[in-house]
Amino acid sequence: MMMTNNIKSNIERIKQRSLPLLLVLLSLLSLPALAETTHVTIAVVDVAYLMKNAPEAESAGLELKARFSPRELALSKELELIGQLEAERERNLVTWTPEQRQQNEREVRTRKRDRTRALEDFREELRFARDAALDSVQQSVFKAIEEVREEREIDVVIEEYVAASARVNITPDVLNYLQRQFDQKQTGTQNNKKSTEQ
Repeated sequence: MMMTNNIKSNIERIKQRSLPLLLVLLSLLSLPALAETTHVTIAVVDVAYLMKNAPEAESAGLELKARFSPRELALSKELELIGQLEAERERNLVTWTPEQRQQNEREVRTRKRDRTRALEDFREELRFARDAALDSVQQSVFKAIEEVREEREIDVVIEEYVAASARVNITPDVLNYLQRQFDQKQTGTQNNKKSTEQ
């Protein structure tokens, strides 16, 4: 009796496992018939390359640098000043009174604490700004991929692939599209500046 139950449960497990396999096999068998009636175009795209080389990515990097470089320089100068105060204390260790040494130590501690807070704020703001810029570039890249896909009437675009011929690789087309969009945006921005100056 127990053996019969084990056999029945094993048969049920086999049925459950083989049903999805059977469905996959049936769908594969129907693909040739589908392929004869429908032409499917497939292309590949290197999103990582586009994210790195999109004109908007370079522009965003330059904007971030321009925005955050002054603060980074100020933090660097503050670190130098702290080092100078510590060096001054070491040089004057023998000649300074205990009160002068204590005042110097307090100033160094306060400056270090303030710089640490400012550095943490700087890093957090830079990270948020970098993430926002990256999101913007990513949205532009995916929109460009979709536009090129529609323009070339491609059914499927595959992002991750091992190898592909240049014939199906739309990465250069997408990069050209991104460059055109970026140039149009830049021209529009320059025209807006000229009209507001007049």
